Amino acid sequence: MAGALACLTGGTVSALAAPASQDMEARARGEQGVLIYSNLSNANMAPFLAGLKAKYPWLKVEALHLGPAEVFERYYSESSVGRRSADLIITAAPDAWLRFHEKDGIEPFASSESAILPAWSKPLPGLYTFSTDPLVIVYNKLLLPADKRPQSLADLARLSSQFPGLFNRRITTYDAAKHAFAYVLQWTYARERGWPALEAVARATQLESSGATMIEKVTTGEYAVVYFASGATFFERLRQENRGDILGWTLIKDGTPLMPRGMAITRKSQNKASAGLVMNWLLSHDGQVNIAKGGLVPYRSDVKPAEVPVITYSQILEQLGPKNVIQIGYSPDMLREQAGFVAKWQATFNAGRK
Repeated sequence: MAGALACLTGGTVSALAAPASQDMEARARGEQGVLIYSNLSNANMAPFLAGLKAKYPWLKVEALHLGPAEVFERYYSESSVGRRSADLIITAAPDAWLRFHEKDGIEPFASSESAILPAWSKPLPGLYTFSTDPLVIVYNKLLLPADKRPQSLADLARLSSQFPGLFNRRITTYDAAKHAFAYVLQWTYARERGWPALEAVARATQLESSGATMIEKVTTGEYAVVYFASGATFFERLRQENRGDILGWTLIKDGTPLMPRGMAITRKSQNKASAGLVMNWLLSHDGQVNIAKGGLVPYRSDVKPAEVPVITYSQILEQLGPKNVIQIGYSPDMLREQAGFVAKWQATFNAGRK
């Protein structure tokens, strides 16, 4: 699915260098603008696109909403035949980013903001972190009384065992067999916390592939609980149609995964100066604040809680403590182990079911 969202106009930036912003802007004024492919929804993107327009009113920016792996597939298809394709990719798919890096798809751009950013947010040359979004527990407050609203996966395992009428087959999460985002999330959690934590909730769980679908179904009462709900999907929707009267949420007290949303200029971009301007701004303090307005989580240490509508990375660390933050990374092991993991996942979550 594709939906163009925004028109904001937009030389070539040297790899491994961060040219002065005036020089980059002069180059960008001779380009076509910036084409962004992202798995973010239009609602997630709207605030930062508006911020870009205010910062660079002459810069044309188009953004397409695609699936987390589809952003790469479309880029490969278009760039291989010389068609214009994405100048900038923003997506939460660490395994797909590793493959993209292996294919030399990332422009090794050095952002002017790089020195301020934490080391973990720059996992590969040219690959930066756009946002780092928590995977949370969401529950229907109308279905679950206060003493039966899980705060952790251990809680969820206990409650689903003690109160099967409330929880059996009324719990949902992402299906690791369906797409890159879901696989990397579940693989990382199993690696960090072990399979028993997942096995304890597996029989009560119905699997879904879409974060938006899970939020809709817990809102209507088809599900009572979502675990590992995408904050990027949920926080934006929580502000819609009085959903706060129906839905509650919590960070997962015994281990909240944080999904890095990678961002890079493509090697075959025809508008690298324009893309560099956009990336530098998105990584800046003002850019991160605008990103947060779309329901995403900024990670710069100079972004304060009062500047964002939901939560910052620093607040997550403070509330949970480092031992209960599971930072999803870019380990090559996730590529090597995918087939074996998915087979075990399907056996675990489909056991005893038709």
